[in-house]
Amino acid sequence: MADATARLTDRGPFALQVHADALLLDGARPQKPDLAVTELAGLLHRHLIGGVTVNSGAAADSWRTLLLLLSRPPEEVRADGGIAHLWATAGGPSIDLQEIDYTEVLREKEGLAATIDKILAAAMNVSVSGQVASGTGQLDDPALAALADIVSDRGKLEELMKQLGVRAGQGPQGAEIQTSTFLTLARGLVEYMSRTAPEKLQATFEQLGESVRHMPVDTLIGLLAERNRPEAMAGPVNVVNSLVEHIPDGPAASFVASHVVAERGATERLAHAFQNLVPDFNRQRQLLALARDEAERSDLGQDESFPELWGRVEGMLTSYSDARYVSEDYARELSHARTQPIGVEGTGDDPPERIATWLATVSDAALRNLDRDLLTDLLHIEMDPLRWRDVADTVVSHADDLVRVGYFDQAWHLIETLIAQGTQQEWRQEHANAALARFGEGSLLKHVSAHLRGAPDASFERLKRVCHAIGPSIIVPLAEVLAAEQDARSRRRLRDILIEFGPRGAETVRPLMNAGNWEVRRTAAYLLREFGGTEGLKELVPLLSDSEPLVQREAVQGLVLNGSEDASAILLQALNSASGRTKDTLIKEILGMREDRAAGFFVHFVRHTEPRRIPALYVKAIEALGAAGGTEAVRALKIALNRGQWWSPFANRRHRSAAAQSLRRIGSPEALDTLRDASRRGALGARAAARAELARVE
Repeated sequence: MADATARLTDRGPFALQVHADALLLDGARPQKPDLAVTELAGLLHRHLIGGVTVNSGAAADSWRTLLLLLSRPPEEVRADGGIAHLWATAGGPSIDLQEIDYTEVLREKEGLAATIDKILAAAMNVSVSGQVASGTGQLDDPALAALADIVSDRGKLEELMKQLGVRAGQGPQGAEIQTSTFLTLARGLVEYMSRTAPEKLQATFEQLGESVRHMPVDTLIGLLAERNRPEAMAGPVNVVNSLVEHIPDGPAASFVASHVVAERGATERLAHAFQNLVPDFNRQRQLLALARDEAERSDLGQDESFPELWGRVEGMLTSYSDARYVSEDYARELSHARTQPIGVEGTGDDPPERIATWLATVSDAALRNLDRDLLTDLLHIEMDPLRWRDVADTVVSHADDLVRVGYFDQAWHLIETLIAQGTQQEWRQEHANAALARFGEGSLLKHVSAHLRGAPDASFERLKRVCHAIGPSIIVPLAEVLAAEQDARSRRRLRDILIEFGPRGAETVRPLMNAGNWEVRRTAAYLLREFGGTEGLKELVPLLSDSEPLVQREAVQGLVLNGSEDASAILLQALNSASGRTKDTLIKEILGMREDRAAGFFVHFVRHTEPRRIPALYVKAIEALGAAGGTEAVRALKIALNRGQWWSPFANRRHRSAAAQSLRRIGSPEALDTLRDASRRGALGARAAARAELARVE
C-alpha cells in the first residue's frame, strides 16, 4: 500500500469520497465492480468517514496504524473521541480523514446557518466535490444583501467568522483561504454598498471592523499584507486601509485580550499584527488598557501572576519591531510568502536521496516523535508554576490519546518524564500528582488489559511503575478490570501490579468485598490474601458464606494460605458456626487444597477440634500432616494419637491408626521418638497403633 500510494501521489495528493457502498475519485466510480472496494467503502462509512485525502509520505507504519484503528469496533472508536481525533494522535499529515457529523448533516438547515453556508460556499468557490478551489469566488446581489444584514448584527457576524474559520481549516493554507475569503466578502460588500447605499459605506467599514475580534492572528497578518496589492481595491477604495482606519477600539482590544488569554502571553506574531494594526503609540497604550480590563475578567486574570504577565505583554507589544532585521518591502513579501509554500518534490536540482531524507523528517512517525520531544522538553525547562501545570495537563491529555490508539510506550515515556520532573521542585510535585490522578481516570484502564495480553516484559514493567506512581486511587479500578479479564497472561500481570501495592492496598480493596459483581468480590478476597498480614482477615468471614462458590473458595484460600494462627482460628470458627450447604462447601474447598499449602490450618484444626465434630475433615487433616511433615505437624499428630473417647472405640482406632501412619510416613527422628513413646506409655489403642507402625519401620 505504501508503494502504491507513493506512485499515486507522485504528482500531488488524491482524494476519495466515501459512500456507503462505493469509493469515488473526483466523483467517478470504478469502471468495474470490485468487492474489495465495496467492503472498504462500507468499513469507512461505518466509521463515519466521508472522505480520505492521501498525501505524499504515507509509509507502511501509517497504513498499519490506520488499519488497526479501522479494525476496532466503530462504537468503541466513537467512545474514544472519533476516528478523526484518534488519527490526529496516531497518524499524521500523510492521510487526511474527513469525519462526518451525521447529527449535523441530518439536521435541517434553515435561517442564518443556511444563509451563511451559501455565502461562504460562493465566496470560497467550492467545487462540486466539496473541496475549496480558492478563496476568490463571486457573490450575486441577493447574497451581498444578506451579507450586509449579517455584518450589521454582531451576533450574526460572530457566527459568520466562526463558520469561516471552520470551513477554511487550520494551518498556513487555512489562514490563506480565510484571508482571501474575508477579502472577497469585504470587497464585494463595499462594491455593493457603493452602488446601493453610499451614505452607509462608513458605517459598513465600522461594522466590518467588529470582525477583527474573531480573527486569528495569521489571518489578520495576511489581510494587512494585502493592503498594497491590487486585490485590496474595490473600485477606487482600498478596502484593507479603510477597514483598518475604521476598526473601533473595542474589537481591537478584544483581539489582543482573546489571544493573550488563549496563549497565556504574547507571541511575536501577535506583536507583529498589533504593530501593523495600530502604529500610533498613544493609541497602543489606550487599547492595551482596554485589553487588560477584558483579560482580567477571564480565568487568566484571576492568577496571582497576572500583573507580571501583563507587564511582559505590554512591553512586547509596544516595543516589538523587525525593522532592525528586514526592510519594509521584504517584511511584506516575507509575510506573504508563508501562504505560498513550494513543494521540495517539485524542484529538480536536488538528488532523490536528499529529498527522501528531508521528507523523512516530516513523516507521520517523525511528527509524533517531535510532539513527544517537545512536551518532554517543556517539562524540563518550564519554571513558571502555572505554566508547568498547564504543560503537565497537556502531557497527560496527549498520553491519554496515545493510549487510545495503542502507542503505549510513547505514553509511558511522557508519564515517566512527568513523574521524574515532578520530583525536581516541591511546587511541581503537587501539579504532577494531580495530573497523574487525571491520567488514571482516563482511558488507561479501558485499554490496559488488551495491552497486557501481548506487551513485552519491558513495557509491562513501565506500566507497573506508572500505576504505582498514580497511587492507591488506581487499585479499585484495576481490581475491577482484573475481575472482568479472561486472558491468563493479562490477569497474572494485573495481579502482579496490584500485589506490589502491599499493605497500603488492603484498605482500598476492602470495600470491594460488598460489590454486586461476584467476580469483583472474588478478586477482593484474592488481593487481601496476597497483600499478606492479619489485618482485615475477619472481613473475609462474610465471603465464606457467599452465594457464589468461587468467592467462597477464594475466601477459604485467603485464610488458609495466610498461615497464621489468627487466620486458622477465624476459619475454624466459621466452620463450627456454619451449617447446611455453606458448611458442606467450606469442607469441600478445604479438602480440595494441596496438603503443603493447608498444613498450618490442619495443625490448628487437629489441635483444637474434637474428632467427632467433622470426622471426614479430621481424618483428612491427619493424613495431610503426614505428607507435610515438620515439627508442628509431629506435635499435632502426637495429640491425635493419644486422643480418644471411651464411647467411640471404632473411631478411636481409625484416628489413632491414621496418626501413627502419618508419623511413620514423616519418618523424622522426632516422629519416630513420638511413636516409641506412645508404644510404651500411651493408651491401649495408641500403644497398639504405634507398635504396628514401628514394626513396619523395622
